[in-house]
Amino acid sequence: MSTNEWSCPDANEHGFVPFDVLKQKAAALTREQFLGAFPQPALLSVYPGAAPEQGSEPVDPTDSGFQLLTVAIKSATILRYLGKVAFIAKRPGNPFGHLISVGRSASNDITLAVDSVSKVHGYFVRDGDLWSFTDHGSTNGSTVSGREIAAGDKCPLFDGSVLQLGIEAMLEYLSPESLYDRASRG
Repeated sequence: MSTNEWSCPDANEHGFVPFDVLKQKAAALTREQFLGAFPQPALLSVYPGAAPEQGSEPVDPTDSGFQLLTVAIKSATILRYLGKVAFIAKRPGNPFGHLISVGRSASNDITLAVDSVSKVHGYFVRDGDLWSFTDHGSTNGSTVSGREIAAGDKCPLFDGSVLQLGIEAMLEYLSPESLYDRASRG
């Protein structure tokens, strides 16, 4: 098993876990136990609100009081991912052990079945303790914290970086420590 190959037993077929499940785990485990159980960085799906270029901040659907009263988005398929977490990890048996793919196709390590996300939208690579994202030439593009990523360019990810894939998919990159801190908040 490669160092990137790990799976969360609570993940659905797309590789996502409800954030509430992780909150329960954080409440039941010590910090060290949680980090041992969830050693991979995570992507928390957040609601983008207005377009990032308009200066808005993504809305964390796990915050108390969050409500979706109206949703002005192209397709409602993104709603199935809100408030869920995907771990940046290789699915057992997928090829290219050093690349963790993300895209609309079910053959990706992380699947986002959303129309504006390309079949193979991009991939994550680990270099030591640092992670980066590369757009694989997607149709609708990618941004990291508001910066457009050209196809083939490797963009480093930092704790709290917001990765936007296509028009609707917005994911906040969290280190295992930050995920624990967020999940353990009451």
